[in-house]
Amino acid sequence: MSKEEITYPVKGGGKLTYWLKLDPKVSASSKTIADTEFAKELAKRTGIEIEWVHPTQGQEQQQLNLMIASGDMADIIDAPWGTWYPGGAEKALQDNVILPLNDLIEKYAPDYLKVLETDPEKNKQVRTDDGVLYGFACFRGDDINTVYVAPLLRGDWLKELGLSRPTTVAEYEEVLRAFKEKKGATVPFTITKNLDENFVAGALGFSLNWYIDDNGKVAYGRLHPNYKEYLTIMHRWYEEGLLDNNFATNDGDAIKANMLNSTSGLTIGFLSGNMGTWMNAMKDKDPNYELVASQYPTLNKGEKVKFAQKDWKFNGWSTAITTSCQNPELAAKFLNYGYTEEGEMLYNFGIEGVSYEMVNGYPTYTDAVMKHPTFSVAEALSVYTRTAYADGPFIQRKEYIEQVMQLPQQKEALQILIQADPYPNKYPPATTTPEEAQELATIESDINTYVDEMTLRFIIGTEPLSNFDKFVETVKSMNIDRAIEIRQKSVDRYNNRK
Repeated sequence: MSKEEITYPVKGGGKLTYWLKLDPKVSASSKTIADTEFAKELAKRTGIEIEWVHPTQGQEQQQLNLMIASGDMADIIDAPWGTWYPGGAEKALQDNVILPLNDLIEKYAPDYLKVLETDPEKNKQVRTDDGVLYGFACFRGDDINTVYVAPLLRGDWLKELGLSRPTTVAEYEEVLRAFKEKKGATVPFTITKNLDENFVAGALGFSLNWYIDDNGKVAYGRLHPNYKEYLTIMHRWYEEGLLDNNFATNDGDAIKANMLNSTSGLTIGFLSGNMGTWMNAMKDKDPNYELVASQYPTLNKGEKVKFAQKDWKFNGWSTAITTSCQNPELAAKFLNYGYTEEGEMLYNFGIEGVSYEMVNGYPTYTDAVMKHPTFSVAEALSVYTRTAYADGPFIQRKEYIEQVMQLPQQKEALQILIQADPYPNKYPPATTTPEEAQELATIESDINTYVDEMTLRFIIGTEPLSNFDKFVETVKSMNIDRAIEIRQKSVDRYNNRK
């Protein structure tokens, strides 16, 4: 297929309809993304008029599927196809909802194609098992963009007590006891019933849910031999009052209250939404209040962290062209723009001289973003860019993260977290066939319900750990081996993608 030279603005222009969620960071300033400076500048630079279509906030997935069922679809749809469409992208292709894009991308999206050709992992992550490209993916550009959750501790307490940041399970336990005994923390470690799939469990060699073992095989964490040791540790912390006794009913507000009123000194939280927000909230009330991050614990001092929060570069969101689109060539040209040098700058930084300036070669956000009198940094950014709610056809740049993480403690946390290397053991973004997905859903729904209930019972102590072997046998009797078999086939296909 001969390739067409793509330039912007696109000669002749045109009009497209574009369906995407209305992010709260956008609606803080605008009724629709069409009202933002970003959308106006995007239309100007591409020469393509966009009619933006937003579902009702909170009903995005439901309204997406209602729109598809009606047959009256927008030309372009932004969605995490693997979770929002029953059966995923493969089923959407099979159902003739979205177009296969291989030929369109090769001819009309050279900049996106270059991204895929120069990064085999990205290329693998955004295709079906048959090699079909179904959308223009949103990528994280650097390791620093993939980490955002960490163990958060009261740094001022650590300093006062002369304690180093914990790096092993034993050190975390020592710190929690010190917080309880010397700082009066009534629930030193506060968390929700969702727990964290890598905290403590990772030190014992597994993730609580699905992961890849050291032999490259799919494994289920609750069947790992060390899961009993994990439950033993968590039960001990619960009995000693180190673990929040209300963890089974806690919500985000309870965690926030515990961390702000000195009831707790450790949680697993977001660097931005928790660490940054809480420190800013406390700066006038308690100038000494400090939160610091530490690594996910290992079992032995100095070991490399193998299990930790660190996402794939493809974040799951992909912008597809639907079968309703009358001009898919124009849509491909439009979506390619976000991967051009100029487009990447617009999506990440906005308009030069307005939302950013180049300072010694570094795109630096202006006061219009960083010191807006009304909006948060993320809300102000969303007037000019799409990077603060990364779900579109572009690559999120590291300079965004480096600047929005304003506190020294946040910047330090990023450097700590990127040292982890979870990818060899991290469950990949493999996809199942529609038939496999249906069978898995049936099997895993019952298993998840049982496992969640028993995990709580073991930790709280209403179920003695002497019944652990019986628990394992029950899980095995619920067809877990078939779930492992299906997932292994899925991962094998993923690993064989070209």
